[in-house]
Amino acid sequence: MMLSRRPTGFTLVELLVVITIIGILNALLLPAVQAAREAARRMQCSNNLKQIGLALHNYHASVDCLPFACSYSVAQAGTWAAFILPYLEQQALYDQFDFNVAMPHANNGEAVKTVVTVFVCPSDPDSREPVFNDRACATPSMNPNPSLGMWYQACMGPTSTDSCVFCPEPKSSPTDPDSYCCQGWNYGTRDPPDNSTGMFGRYPSRIRFADVQDGLSNTIMVGETLPGQCCYNGAYAPNFSLAGTTIPINTFELCPTPPGCHVRACGYKSLHPGGANFVMGDGSVHFLPEATDYRLYNELGTRDGGEVVTLPTH
Repeated sequence: MMLSRRPTGFTLVELLVVITIIGILNALLLPAVQAAREAARRMQCSNNLKQIGLALHNYHASVDCLPFACSYSVAQAGTWAAFILPYLEQQALYDQFDFNVAMPHANNGEAVKTVVTVFVCPSDPDSREPVFNDRACATPSMNPNPSLGMWYQACMGPTSTDSCVFCPEPKSSPTDPDSYCCQGWNYGTRDPPDNSTGMFGRYPSRIRFADVQDGLSNTIMVGETLPGQCCYNGAYAPNFSLAGTTIPINTFELCPTPPGCHVRACGYKSLHPGGANFVMGDGSVHFLPEATDYRLYNELGTRDGGEVVTLPTH
């Protein structure tokens, strides 16, 4: 007798069912995988800020003050990021810098392009190419180009960014009275020298922890930003090594070329969902939601404002 045999293999319908099931599983798993990867990147970013905060504390312990953020108006080379390199186990890189000349000088050409991973947030796609070729912007004689971007900027608090466009009480001249969101003048550059209200300013006057009367745990020291959105930004850019709280968190605007766009685009921001990481004066790292009350955010930026504040939770 001849026995009939059932054909082996899958039918077209069965194959389509399997493909559909696999597609559904991928659709369900992909967001979870992406969320897990972002959680790891955010943790790495938080760790970077922790190391930066510790380096600043060690610097302060060595010289009894914080480094100045940058020297925009005087002939004194260097930025805070360069000054703390020995405290980030980067002594060899620090020794490559010639602080007797300006940062864009040929003597510093290789040093300013060296990637320091602790200065780079992995959540930003730009971190794959962290050395930028458009950093000269309006001040080619001041900002080195090409140069390593900077994902973490020293905080000048609610110091004026030339024009506090988000502040309901902006200053139009240096003689205008200060408001909670627009104080001092010009990133802490002009007379009087120490006119930054935060822990850093754009003048070579140095702040001590004892000057932070609002309490180190309630004062922002350094926060996240996106260098690709601000052409002035750079780890070794004397023109722009700091940011302020006058621009709300996660204001995603671009400043590819000057003039004027820095007052809106060069604030604290990140690609972490819902906010950005900050390290406070005591070295603790906190994630501040983008919905943080604007007044509270500016009050967290002052070192001696006398405000009673509570860090928001996320």
